[in-house]
Amino acid sequence: MTASEITLRLSHLRQWMNEARLSAFVVPTTDPHNSEYTPAYWMCREWLTGFTGSAGTAVVTLTGAALWTDSRYFLQAEDQLAGTGITLMREGVDGMPTIAEWLNSQLPGDGSAVGFSAQVLSAEMAAATLSGLRADIGVQAVDADPFATLWQGRPALPATPLRVMPDSVAGESARSKLHQIFAAVRGHQPDADLVMVNDLSEIAWTLNMRADDIPYNPLFVAYLAIGEGHATLFTATERITPEAAEALTAAGVSTAPYDGWAACLDKLPKGAVIACPATMNMQVTTACTRMGLKVAMVADWPVPLLKSMKNAAEQQGFREAMERDGVAMVRFLRRFYPAAAEGVLSEVKVDEWLTAMRSEEKGFEGLSFATIAGYAAHGSIVHYDATPETDAPIAPKGLLLLDSGAQYDCGTTDITRTLAAGPLTDEERRAYTLVLKGHLALQHCRFPRGTTGLQLDTEARYAMWQAGYDFGHGTGHGVGHQLCVHEGPQQIRKNVRTCTLIPLVEGMTITDEPGIYAAGQFGVRIENTLLVVDGGETPYGRFLAFESLTLCPYDLTPVCREMLSDVEVGWINAYHATVRERLLPRLTDEADRQWLISATEPMA
Repeated sequence: MTASEITLRLSHLRQWMNEARLSAFVVPTTDPHNSEYTPAYWMCREWLTGFTGSAGTAVVTLTGAALWTDSRYFLQAEDQLAGTGITLMREGVDGMPTIAEWLNSQLPGDGSAVGFSAQVLSAEMAAATLSGLRADIGVQAVDADPFATLWQGRPALPATPLRVMPDSVAGESARSKLHQIFAAVRGHQPDADLVMVNDLSEIAWTLNMRADDIPYNPLFVAYLAIGEGHATLFTATERITPEAAEALTAAGVSTAPYDGWAACLDKLPKGAVIACPATMNMQVTTACTRMGLKVAMVADWPVPLLKSMKNAAEQQGFREAMERDGVAMVRFLRRFYPAAAEGVLSEVKVDEWLTAMRSEEKGFEGLSFATIAGYAAHGSIVHYDATPETDAPIAPKGLLLLDSGAQYDCGTTDITRTLAAGPLTDEERRAYTLVLKGHLALQHCRFPRGTTGLQLDTEARYAMWQAGYDFGHGTGHGVGHQLCVHEGPQQIRKNVRTCTLIPLVEGMTITDEPGIYAAGQFGVRIENTLLVVDGGETPYGRFLAFESLTLCPYDLTPVCREMLSDVEVGWINAYHATVRERLLPRLTDEADRQWLISATEPMA
């Protein structure tokens, strides 16, 4: 789109703001369900500004506009916003104003009002976005969606068919999960009459159903209302297949259109208590209040924790998915190294090759996130996305950082391997070895029950800290079971957050992905997905440990052997023996088998 088109769209929004008596309007990158990946229907910020990055908040006043985004997108945003009249605000840069600070400088104190869509922001998110706003500036949650009329040709709400996950794969029936959730919420809010769920991964997990409404995440747009012994799913009725209808009926779940939640809630007796997560959007919470219902925002929402603890069937599904994914990785790696030596690959070609290998595996249902294939300097960009415009040829030297994953009908994968395309510098080899040491230390950590992600983070960073290196991102995130590749509530990272204070418990999945990034030169990251398992009991209590779910050889050519202890070499050899044992029977091509045998030879 052109700058003039963006200017026209801003003008139309300002006309609407004038009619609504708003001095400013906030347009975030989100939807009513706080989805990591936003359905096209709610990509209003992208449509309005022309900026296509996955993170950013636009603010439009009657005379100006600005967009806040993080360092991943500075160059992209600068290019895409050129000539539009929208000022780029670089988050995290010293001296850059917050949204509230900018609005304070732009708006007079004569009844100015800042509006935002109640549909896409919770009270909690709105307060955080506008924290620090002057007391004489009003804030208004707007029920009306301006983009319903302004956005000509707006995509329809997605309504892909529901797929039923068998109980044998889910490990627990939907009826059982509904009962469990209602009881757990009642534990926090004893007078709750109805529980409202808006997180799409929680709804999909609860009902043992999947769909394809959102890129990379097998989810469907819906709300779920859970009562004592009954539930209602609010979603596009045309997506409900006969199989899904039968499964919902068996679980005691009735259905209604996506926007039917308001009519349903309006039938409840006045004073009924509606329990919601703190992240519930304000459209729902304010509607409940207008109906005379009591809204209880449950801060300690129990569903993410229930979902994070994988049962035996889910754990086995992960193991099966990792074996399929491991086969695809081996087939790719066997072909990568000779092609890299010939100099015939590029970042985009690597993505295409690996995706093709995965697509041949049983039960493949798509990628779990956009593949990160960053060669040389691009590897230092943590969330790099290779495009035809940025695609770099891979020379027979240096490092390729390859972070990828897939959705299978039995589980979700997330793996990073950093690969030597040819000769390396001493710094590249040293950085690689330090990352491997941190990765191994965390993977083989044993810890008492009650240990949090904050406490475990040091395991992955200790070796690189001693050498004067560090990395800015978290060390580990949860992974959903045939759901979102990023799952909470637990995380491993060095900064204090609610997620880092969550104790790890048996059945949780967590990634182990330390890294080192030399800006403009190279990046190294090594990642396995781990399962928290029983680590045995001692006189000092019950301990936990990790099982590596990911099955793929490490590239050992960059390793500085002198930097590894014999214990660390033993860990590598034991892991490679497991990889060989689990994957070799699944490989049918003799060349692939021989490559795996060679790649997993014991390290001296």
